[in-house]
Amino acid sequence: MPPDNSPMILEQRLVKRANAALHCRETSLQLSSDRAELVLSRYIEHYSQEGVQWVERTHRVPVSALLKWMITRGEPQTLTQDSDL
Repeated sequence: MPPDNSPMILEQRLVKRANAALHCRETSLQLSSDRAELVLSRYIEHYSQEGVQWVERTHRVPVSALLKWMITRGEPQTLTQDSDL
């Protein structure tokens, strides 16, 4: 499998405010380079007459911890097959 580590874009917003300010936001999800962690990134830019401000925040969780959390807290769904078919 080729090493495709491009992020999945969950949200992208561009808002023009009445006071001529521009607000950009992007939220993405991807695996870390070693594929051991899931990385959620949130990037925000704010353009105004005063200048540009930006913030990037990342949140990381081990994939194994996420899977354990899903198993213990997720709602199980069971499929059954009738052998008389």
